[in-house]
Amino acid sequence: MKIILLSFFSILLAVNAHAQFISPDNDALAAMDGKIRKYMTDNNIPGALIAVASKGEILELRTYGDANVELDVPVNANTRFEIGSISKEFVSTAALMQVEEGKLNLDDPIHKYLPELPSEWVGVTVKQLLNHTSGIPDYEEIFTYDIYRHRVTPEDVIKIAAGRPMDFEPGTGWYYSNTGYYLASMIVERIDGQPLGKVLKRRIFDPLGMTETRFADPEAIIKNRAEGYWVNKRGELINRNATETSSTLGAGGLLSTAADMAKWDAALYGTDILSESSKKVMWTSAILPDGQDTGYALGWRVTPDRGLKVIGHSGQVAGFVAYFGRYIDHETSVIVFMNRYRVSSGQVKNFVLDTFMPSSRE
Repeated sequence: MKIILLSFFSILLAVNAHAQFISPDNDALAAMDGKIRKYMTDNNIPGALIAVASKGEILELRTYGDANVELDVPVNANTRFEIGSISKEFVSTAALMQVEEGKLNLDDPIHKYLPELPSEWVGVTVKQLLNHTSGIPDYEEIFTYDIYRHRVTPEDVIKIAAGRPMDFEPGTGWYYSNTGYYLASMIVERIDGQPLGKVLKRRIFDPLGMTETRFADPEAIIKNRAEGYWVNKRGELINRNATETSSTLGAGGLLSTAADMAKWDAALYGTDILSESSKKVMWTSAILPDGQDTGYALGWRVTPDRGLKVIGHSGQVAGFVAYFGRYIDHETSVIVFMNRYRVSSGQVKNFVLDTFMPSSRE
C-alpha cells in the first residue's frame, strides 16, 4: 500500500510539475464566472476582480459586482482595492534595497534602529521581524481588526503589543505578527528619513510606473477607490472605514489595481529593483532550530500550491480580501480582489486555477 501511495503522489507531482496555464474557451470562462458569482451571492460579497498576468501583460481580467453599493458603481479594470497583507512584500523589498546600499543589516538587533523599544524585545533581529520568528505579539490579534479604523501612534502600537508576554524566544518559533511589519516599517522610515508612503513611492512605485498604488488614507480623494464592506450579526451588508495609515503602516495599508500588481510581478523577474542574491534571501523560507520549515520567507509565503512552486501572499483588512500568487515555473501570476471582510480569496483563486490550469486540480 505504501508503494502504491508513493507512486500515486509521485505521478500527481509529476503531472502538476508539467501542468500549463491555458487560454480557456468561452464556455470554461462562463463556468468560472458562474462559480465566482455564486460564491459572491452566497457570502454577500459586493464586488470582485480576478486577473491572470504574465510578466506584466494581463492575459485575462474579469470584474464582478459593485465597487460601491450605495452609488451603484460597478467594479472595473481600474478599480483600486485595499490589498491588506500583500503590502508586506513592499516593506521587505524596501528593507532589502537598504541592505544593498549598506544602510541596514538583517541580522542587526532591532534596538539598533529603534532604541525606544521595550527591553523585553532585546535580541530580536530585523530579519526575525520580516519572517515572523521574532516572538513579538501581534497587536492586531490583541486589539482585533478594529485597530485599523483608528488613528494611532507608534507608541500606541508598541504599548498594545508589549502588554502581552513574548510568544516565544526570538528565533525559536513562528507566529504571524503584524507588529513585526509595523516595526520593520518604522525601521525603513527611520533609515530613509521619510514616511513609508514616500519611501515606497520613491523606491518602488514611481520607478515601476505603479501610479495607482498608495496608502488607503480615509481622508484622501482617491479616484476609482472601492468601498469596503462587512456584514452585521443579521447578515446585512455594512460599510467599513478605509484603513487608517497610522494604524498599519506596511503591515497592511496599501491599495492597488490589477495593472499595477502585474507591473510589480514583471519587475520581480528582473534586477531593476533587487539583485538576484537579494531576491534569493527574500524568498528563502525560515527554518526553525528544530528543522521545521515555516513556509514563510521575508514578506512572502513560499508554500507550494497544488504541487506548483508559488511565491505570494494573501491579504485581509477591515473591508477587503486579496490574493497575489506568482506561479514561477509558468511565469504567470493570479490576482484576486474582493471588497468584503472575512471571506476567502483562496476559494476564488482556486476557481481561477481550475479554469486556467485544469490539469493541476487535486
